[in-house]
Amino acid sequence: MAGEKPNYIADVRKDGRLSAPSAARNMDPILSAIAPYVPTGGVALEIASGTGEHAVAFAGAFPDTVWQPTDIDAARLISIDAWRARKGMMNMRVAQRLDATAPSWRTGPFDLAVTVNLMHLIDQTAAQAVVRGVARNLLPGGHWFLYGPFRSQGLFRSDSDLSFHTALTEDDPAIGYKDIEAVEAWAQDAGLTRAALIEMPANNLVLVMRQSDR
Repeated sequence: MAGEKPNYIADVRKDGRLSAPSAARNMDPILSAIAPYVPTGGVALEIASGTGEHAVAFAGAFPDTVWQPTDIDAARLISIDAWRARKGMMNMRVAQRLDATAPSWRTGPFDLAVTVNLMHLIDQTAAQAVVRGVARNLLPGGHWFLYGPFRSQGLFRSDSDLSFHTALTEDDPAIGYKDIEAVEAWAQDAGLTRAALIEMPANNLVLVMRQSDR
């Protein structure tokens, strides 16, 4: 679903676990920001779980919620399950292969969807497919927690954001930062409404969208 980030460093362990430095850096702020939206007793879907480090952190921090990690990459699916086994997370399901950029994907339904650091790594058509898929698979009253770097009204939030975007587009001109306003508009067109827009460290944002109570 998503290509590797420039300078992505993965530590491959003997049991197949991968480790990304960025996961440790943003873990605590994400756990704090997501806490009000995690459904007690519900089921949460993580899209593009990557190494699995966030998935085991979610499962550990919110033990009353069942967590379903997903990814499209075989090595990452192995890593997710290896982290699950290593941490002994009983409220975390076996990783599921999911291409959330597919036009009409279905899985779930879920009370919460979580997406961390994906939208800038895929093109606009794929990003819109993710948005529509989330809306299609969220239960009434459910939330989508979307974290990552974004532009706002076409402007970058820092020089480092511009540099990162430039590095991304040099590798693949179709990908790169999305305007947060555009992502919200796509979500609204799919039937979601904004619940919160949260400032995060390192100029990242969290957009929380809510499914209607239909």
